[in-house]
Amino acid sequence: MQKQFTSFVLAILFGWLLGCNSNPVQGPDQNSNQVTPAGQTVQLLELPGTAGMDLAKTSSVASYVRSWVSADSGGQLVCGDQFGRVTTTATLSIPQNGMSQDQYISMRLDHFRWLQIEFGPDGIQFNTPAILSCTVTGLDRFWAPIGADIRLYYCNQKTGTFQEMPSGSITYDRQSGTLTCSNIQIPHFCTYAFGYIKR
Repeated sequence: MQKQFTSFVLAILFGWLLGCNSNPVQGPDQNSNQVTPAGQTVQLLELPGTAGMDLAKTSSVASYVRSWVSADSGGQLVCGDQFGRVTTTATLSIPQNGMSQDQYISMRLDHFRWLQIEFGPDGIQFNTPAILSCTVTGLDRFWAPIGADIRLYYCNQKTGTFQEMPSGSITYDRQSGTLTCSNIQIPHFCTYAFGYIKR
């Protein structure tokens, strides 16, 4: 009887753990090559100096901000982080009446392997897209191939494909190792990552 009860409890715990693993974007943390809806392969951009590092030493490499935002007036989140020689600053602007209700929103910069930006609560849909601008410095000059068209992507869990976000402007200066993006539309919250179409 006790064995059956223990098995039952373990089964419930295992199911609960699986159910909690509902992050809509598993691509950036799982695999650097993902397929787009057009059948092309997206290469996520790997950060320098993180490969082979001990997970215990990189468990808190993200910077996180959370703020209450009024739907009527909108608001702004500013987040900054430094990991090794890579420094990131990001700003998310929420337009007036862009959200359906007042609520806390968050932004997290993740520098574990790929540059990811995670927004929460997951799944928020905006009436008018939020606008993302960010600057990343200290990247390797070989971070991306010459001529690579760097874009911001999100992983659509329903289709298992990466989808490109409308880009205002994304530039990469190989000499200085600086990525700059501005006026990128964020129509909904999930996890985003930078990459390019692999030729």
